[in-house]
Amino acid sequence: MMATQIEAPAAERWVVRKPEERRRTVAQQARRDRTLRIVLGLVIPVGMLVSWELWARMGWMDARFFSQPTAVAQRAARDIDSGLLWSETWTTIVRLVIGYVAGSVVGIVVGLLLSQSKILRWLVEPLIRGLYVIPKLALLPLFLLLFGIGEMPKLVFISLGTFYIVAFTTLSAAMMIPTAFHEVARSYGLNGRQKFRWLIVPASMPQIVSSLRLASGISILLVIAVEFVNAEEGVGYYTWHAWQLFVPDRMYVGVLTISILGLVFSALIGKLGSRLVRWADEEYEQQR
Repeated sequence: MMATQIEAPAAERWVVRKPEERRRTVAQQARRDRTLRIVLGLVIPVGMLVSWELWARMGWMDARFFSQPTAVAQRAARDIDSGLLWSETWTTIVRLVIGYVAGSVVGIVVGLLLSQSKILRWLVEPLIRGLYVIPKLALLPLFLLLFGIGEMPKLVFISLGTFYIVAFTTLSAAMMIPTAFHEVARSYGLNGRQKFRWLIVPASMPQIVSSLRLASGISILLVIAVEFVNAEEGVGYYTWHAWQLFVPDRMYVGVLTISILGLVFSALIGKLGSRLVRWADEEYEQQR
């Protein structure tokens, strides 16, 4: 009895290839991720505001202490129309920018100089580290004695906090450059100035930019802190004075303004830093 071979239907003998799904381009994926990040970032704040408004209207929260978001918005509109909020915010912005830029520039210069001179580092670094552990507000009375009552002690106070972060990060970044990089520089015959220009500064720049981003947030904290205790202008004074007069809706306007100011300032510093080290960000993205 011979075995018979049953042939499979023609449809089963052929491999059916389906068209591949259309993949998003890198730009499309970046736009999608950016939109999703913004939407998800707004979910919790919007939900909190809606809940806050409903609870205050239902009497579950004491509106004398927790003003309704609508009342806060109305107070903000009145203070903006009168020019009060604009003037206070502008005063804070000027202090913030001057103090931040001064502290950052001096921090970068000092950090790079200390990394290149062992004698200078042994001489100055212990003093800087000893002053670093002192709370900055504890030094404010000293600044008032040295510089008098005015803008100078406030600017020094803000600059000092920024200086420490940037200087220590710059010093560490320049000191941690791999030995192989220095050997390559010597093999190309670079002198001290050329090595500093083409090796030390570029290799340290990503860490320096990271310290600038971190220092932007610290600067916001410092400028608001100094306006709380020793100022008659600025968003910090605006917020603290509202608390002293027990005007809670204005106090919440000040808190919201501080939050927006800090968010915008940090975002601007981050954007500028990304442009300065675009090559490092692109290399990092390729390694992910």
